[in-house]
Amino acid sequence: MKNLFTLTCLFVFLALTTLSYSQYSTTNKKAIKLYEEAEAIIKSRTNYDRAIALLEEAVAKDPNFVEARLKVAGVYKLFGDSKMAKMHFEKACEIKPNSKEMAAAYYTVGEFYFNEEGDYEKAQKQLERVLAVSPTDKRLVENASTLLEKSKFGIEAKKNPVNFKPVQMSPVINKYYIHAYPVVTADQEILIFTKRDGPNADQDEDIMISKKVNGQWTDPVSLSKNINSEFNEGACTMSADGKVLVFTSCNRKDGLGACDLYVSYREGNEWSVPENLGPNVNSNVWDSEPALSADGRILYFTSERKGGYGKEDIWVTEKNEKGEWAPARNLGKDINTPGREVSPFIHANGTTLYFSSTFHPGLGGFDAFYSNFDGLSWSVPKNLGYPINTHIDNVTVYITVDNKKGYYSVYEKKDMRISKAYLFEFEVPKEIVTETHSTFAKGTIYDAETKKKLGAKIELIDLKTNKVIQSVSSDSKNGDYLIVLSEGKEYALYVQKEGYLFKSSFFDYKNPKDFNPLSLDVYLDPIKPGKAVVLNNIFFASNSFSLEEKSKTELDKIVLFLQANPNVKMEFGGHTDDVGSDKDNMDLSMKRAKAVFDYIVSKGIPATRLKFQGYGETKPMLANTSEENRQKNRRIEFKVLN
Repeated sequence: MKNLFTLTCLFVFLALTTLSYSQYSTTNKKAIKLYEEAEAIIKSRTNYDRAIALLEEAVAKDPNFVEARLKVAGVYKLFGDSKMAKMHFEKACEIKPNSKEMAAAYYTVGEFYFNEEGDYEKAQKQLERVLAVSPTDKRLVENASTLLEKSKFGIEAKKNPVNFKPVQMSPVINKYYIHAYPVVTADQEILIFTKRDGPNADQDEDIMISKKVNGQWTDPVSLSKNINSEFNEGACTMSADGKVLVFTSCNRKDGLGACDLYVSYREGNEWSVPENLGPNVNSNVWDSEPALSADGRILYFTSERKGGYGKEDIWVTEKNEKGEWAPARNLGKDINTPGREVSPFIHANGTTLYFSSTFHPGLGGFDAFYSNFDGLSWSVPKNLGYPINTHIDNVTVYITVDNKKGYYSVYEKKDMRISKAYLFEFEVPKEIVTETHSTFAKGTIYDAETKKKLGAKIELIDLKTNKVIQSVSSDSKNGDYLIVLSEGKEYALYVQKEGYLFKSSFFDYKNPKDFNPLSLDVYLDPIKPGKAVVLNNIFFASNSFSLEEKSKTELDKIVLFLQANPNVKMEFGGHTDDVGSDKDNMDLSMKRAKAVFDYIVSKGIPATRLKFQGYGETKPMLANTSEENRQKNRRIEFKVLN
């Protein structure tokens, strides 16, 4: 859009430099002399201030001197004085209100109203005037038509505002010149953002961190000496647990293009030395504005590389089990357009993407949009609405896991130039709340015997599809972990570490009644004779020993465990509650244990390593005094044999 501003100015500006004396709209000889003297100065590219003064004097001699009006308006605009440029362009349009030769000027005035003032009604009037005179410039017609539709969109959006009341964050946070790309952890206890010390791109950019203590953000400090350097570090993203960081840095020795993406991992309080994400992710041009999925396995980012739909497009890559990033692919035409798509942010639910675009119907240059992924394609992007979006560019939006709070940068704009930028927070309007809600579970992984904190692998699996939804690791130094849970699915959660029995949990989030964060510490038992764990994701129909399909996830985990530990022998023990006769319960528990045994043997595990046993109601975990307790007593256990 802004490039088009300049092109339009040049169209008007250059078209009027070849006019002869007889073609001028004035007969005032003094005005013409001043105009031609100014034109000679402009052609020589010397003293533009003098040229402006001469043109202003020419206009004073004859206020209806259209050529002088347009010429001085073009010079003012070229040097960023939007107020004076708009005034002269508008006066020129008033002098010739229905002229084909003025079509570009009408368009320029419409642009001013749209982009500089957000006055969509006045913009609409000027743009309709462009089309009414039927200009021969096809590009001008195309751009006027596009901006006209946006103006109409802006009018309707302002009639239906969302409940948006942003509040500037405290001076403790907003202490620098530029503040951008805010990111918070899922528990909202850590905030990171990019800061710049001054208005110029060559001034130092660093990534800062603030922690919430007693409900207040602490004074920001440098994220790490391993991260911030003599180079600019910025446009950052972080996994939901705050353990994986991807950021942008430019002109480094190991860089592949103008700006590259780098990754760093946190253990305890230390960040690793950043690694370039390599040629599968970075290109030989500008790559920036990363956005990580909650578990840090999927990365969205902005790139100017070839093969896209516009100048900047959003691309995506995914990390495999070996820790390798796949070749980046374009996110596709559902999101990307011939315009500019930037600043992606993937919500913790993994299905809602927020981004900014100059092409999708909006209220200014860059507007913020969101789109939902159904597993196959992205939905038609939806504008976040007014006044989240206005005529001022909006390029960074971050929504917390619980959908309650948002963060974004607000850039001051003076005479078409960006000035300072501050961080704001807001309560998320219901109109932009994600379709899929999320929460999180966090805790610490321990050795059940020594109570030592452990680094372990944690997987969240969709029981319907048997696909890994998230995969994270607990911190090897302090044992802590965090994983995001989203509604609409049944999940199996697995915690596993070499030398230990795995632990499983079951979450039914199809229609959750309680969606509060969970505190879940896990104690792993070393692989020793007599140690047993409950298999929480083995399912049978009521009073049946037929395994349900969704049991496959846990059954396959058992197979993998036994394959990884070839010397281990196991018993599958079936247990029931006290409802029904002792004989029937013993029989049912035996048949259920055998069903598990049979499945494992069918997958190639020798039967000689396995046993099955039914215990009926003889070994309850809890007293059979409530349905909740009875449910826990109905179980299959996995026990290490001597």
